Amino acid sequence: MEICSQVREDLKCGDRSAFKIVFDAYSPGIYELALRILKSRDMADEIVQDTFIKLWLSRENIDTSKNLWSLIYVIAKRLCFNKLRSAKYDLLLQQELIRNMPISAEDNETHIHELEQLLQDSVGCLPARQREVWQLSREEGLSHKEIAERMGISTNTVKNNLVRTLKYLRQHFKKADYLYFLTFLHFI
Repeated sequence: MEICSQVREDLKCGDRSAFKIVFDAYSPGIYELALRILKSRDMADEIVQDTFIKLWLSRENIDTSKNLWSLIYVIAKRLCFNKLRSAKYDLLLQQELIRNMPISAEDNETHIHELEQLLQDSVGCLPARQREVWQLSREEGLSHKEIAERMGISTNTVKNNLVRTLKYLRQHFKKADYLYFLTFLHFI
């Protein structure tokens, strides 16, 4: 649901009733987004509050010709990812995130399938030699030495190709909004 342009204009001018309309319309969607990413009702509530505080404080910069949901969604998503990044340094938050991770087999299968597809697509974009080194290492389980012998290259070249591939994959997963997945991989 998109808010009409008059409400966006009123919000930009500081009208509290316009803010309430926007909050009532979009807070459930932001809550669901935050809950899906953070797996915690308390943190999702916090993200909703922080998102709308941030919106209110920056209301004068709102482009009223653009979709307001997109702006609010981006604010919330960034706040969620910032929360995950800060979790790295907060042991209690880490424990809560891990405790609230989905345990349903269906959810896990869906996430695993998405990640496998992203990995497959990402590896498919690698240069031929890098892709071959990756496949021999990760899919066939060969050692660096075995790969070097099979491909007729040095073990350092194998190692360098794998380092470049891992760096590329980290960046690709971040761009695909799987930063939270990478954060959890760091914990586990």
